[in-house]
Amino acid sequence: MGDVSIPLFSVPVVKGRIVPDEYADAATETMLNRIFLDRKLGEFEGESGLSTGPDEMKIHEKEELKWLMKPLDFAVKEYWVYTLGYKKMADIKCRDGWANKHFAGDTTVEHSHNDGWWGSCQISCVYYFRKPKGSSNIKFCNPNDYILRQQPYAMMKGIHTIASEFPANQYEYIIFPSWVRHRVDPSTVGPRIAMSFNFYGYE
Repeated sequence: MGDVSIPLFSVPVVKGRIVPDEYADAATETMLNRIFLDRKLGEFEGESGLSTGPDEMKIHEKEELKWLMKPLDFAVKEYWVYTLGYKKMADIKCRDGWANKHFAGDTTVEHSHNDGWWGSCQISCVYYFRKPKGSSNIKFCNPNDYILRQQPYAMMKGIHTIASEFPANQYEYIIFPSWVRHRVDPSTVGPRIAMSFNFYGYE
């Protein structure tokens, strides 16, 4: 048979790696820990761990993160044009930046970055600054979940395919459309520190 299977309507997700030097790594850890010291577990809605939000949503403007934001800005612009196919180059900027620190058992509830007050962002990114082996990965939710719950798909394959785990390691980032719903399930190890960023090209 010469049949060809073509996956229509796929969601483009990009993974890359940005490794800080020893000085940048230490400075970033000091900056984040200074903020985390003033936070309480579960203080940020939807987060059971520590978070720099909601009071500190501009960590991308910190001097300590210049090593990360310059290459990440470039990667997002590449994603905008070459992955999403938006040929018109907008003035793409990072609007929000925050960090979450998960210990064993901590979770992030299912959400998207276009929900509620997130507003007009189009592209989101997560960067794993600390990610010990065995800590949880992000899980992206299939936007066609209402179809996947129907028969015979649900009976034959199970609804576990509604969410797909996307593995990543320390110092890796994942770029994805802001409308994609996602979550983090409990892990058995920690601490896991993930920094998240929202970018917009049009308001």
